[in-house]
Amino acid sequence: MILSAKQKRSTKRIILAFILLTIVPLLVNFYVLSIFIGGSETNTAAPPVAASTSIMTNNDNKNEPSLDFAIIGFAKTGTTFLHDILANHSQVIMHDDEFWGDGNLLRQWLNKTTEKTNINNHNSSLNETNREQPTTKRRGIKCPRIVKETARLDQLLNNTSRVIVGVRHPVHWFESLYNYRVWQKHEKKRHNMKPPLRFLHNNRTDWLGLSTGAARFDQYLKQLGKVPLSPDELQHMTRVNKLYGVMTSTAHHEQHPMKVLLYSMEQIKDSNTQRRLHFQHTLQQFLNLDTPLHDLATKEKVNVNNFQHSENIDICEEQYREIRNTLVWQGKHASDWIRNKFMKSEDVVVSDVGFMNEVLERWGVDPCDEKSS
Repeated sequence: MILSAKQKRSTKRIILAFILLTIVPLLVNFYVLSIFIGGSETNTAAPPVAASTSIMTNNDNKNEPSLDFAIIGFAKTGTTFLHDILANHSQVIMHDDEFWGDGNLLRQWLNKTTEKTNINNHNSSLNETNREQPTTKRRGIKCPRIVKETARLDQLLNNTSRVIVGVRHPVHWFESLYNYRVWQKHEKKRHNMKPPLRFLHNNRTDWLGLSTGAARFDQYLKQLGKVPLSPDELQHMTRVNKLYGVMTSTAHHEQHPMKVLLYSMEQIKDSNTQRRLHFQHTLQQFLNLDTPLHDLATKEKVNVNNFQHSENIDICEEQYREIRNTLVWQGKHASDWIRNKFMKSEDVVVSDVGFMNEVLERWGVDPCDEKSS
């Protein structure tokens, strides 16, 4: 049978559509998975971060300003509170708001702050009556979602940058973030599409980073490259996380040199003065600050959600028991890995390991049952 010119064109379109919709995605998935599980004997390198967006990942240019530290997560673990504490320190320059930009925007901000610091130091040196030593500033950003998109760390951090990560009991975290999203929806007129709770429970969807699966803090901490991961662990990460969310170094079984300070929500609001001051001192040393931080107890908490609405949840109600059971089961596994592996890394700093272990062990217990007993 001889096809007409019109039929030939139609056949070509069908074949092209088939290739684009089936063959190309399969090749892409195969390539990405080969990176994550180390399946290629030729050790094919992951796609490099574009030079235009990288902030001296290899520390090649010593003359350019660099980012000293970043508060990278998790949401609703006191990251805004820490941002404000550090922003008020004389040796720290914090980006005013949460940073969502790429390497280019970060470089612009770093250059701007460097120029301002140089001018201030010059003016101070000219003031004969009040001459001060030149000030070395630590530059930091807060981006609490970056811990779940750690491929961006390759763009924003250099080898000497330090990261601060906060964690919280998964049950309290879920309730706090859910009610915060409700507040944003009604007060800020954002995120109007609130998914059903059952979808958040079975991970069918998430609400801007909120789901029971998003409470697997250990899965995201694994992406920081502080603990060697087995091929099985890497395969599991590709199933439960965004495939492109892992740092290049982690995907290649390498250890990133950055240091990590891990803290818990309980340490920020600790009523035990000795432990709280010890945490403040640990944070001061971690950031190489010469003078102490303001006492955390004197700083008013921020982003505390006192907003009351009919869509708010009290997660201790019986109707949410299944969600709590899931979060507690996950919490126990996360706690075991964090305590027995992550905290053992020489690159991970923890203030008062004994107290942190006590806090993490409670992740395997339903806090609502403890509350009612």
